[in-house]
Amino acid sequence: MKNTIVLMVCCCAFVLAEPLAAQISTPIINLEKTIADQTPILLGRCSISAFKNEPYNSWFQKNYNAHTIDSQRLDSIKPLLRKKKIDIFLGTWCGDSKWEVPRMLKILEAAGFDTSNLGIVCVSNEFDMYKKSPQGEELGKNIQRVPTLIVYERNKEIGRIIESPVLSLERDLLSILRKEPYTPNHANLKN
Repeated sequence: MKNTIVLMVCCCAFVLAEPLAAQISTPIINLEKTIADQTPILLGRCSISAFKNEPYNSWFQKNYNAHTIDSQRLDSIKPLLRKKKIDIFLGTWCGDSKWEVPRMLKILEAAGFDTSNLGIVCVSNEFDMYKKSPQGEELGKNIQRVPTLIVYERNKEIGRIIESPVLSLERDLLSILRKEPYTPNHANLKN
């Protein structure tokens, strides 16, 4: 009987701990991997500065600079980002990630978002590791398409942008932050 109670308490603690671990807590490693004769890719938790190095800076800087921020919506986004955490899952091999992530990061930077509340995770394109990271940061987060930007409030997901925005990055992010009805692209995908 005592063993059964201990087992039940441990199971409950495990189930309750998952939402508390929603924000990525693995170290930033900027792991680069080259597969056969392909262009190198980044894997796992990465810093923004990793995208400013070869070969990533060619697409990162171009798409960062090309985005014109919707300043009207940015003014509304800024105060709503306080006390939020954001995770971005991407593939440095993925065309959508190369296009959307620099733009996402430019918006967050312009909004003065505290990057200590930002987790960036690069996933693989290898067959046996497809859309997975070496340390499993994607586990339990239903990452089916990249990029995926997830917004958290008090360690609970309040919304996500999947692959590309429905209207625009600024409009979609503002809808999420205002907790308005918002259905991202590919919302019907399940693990």
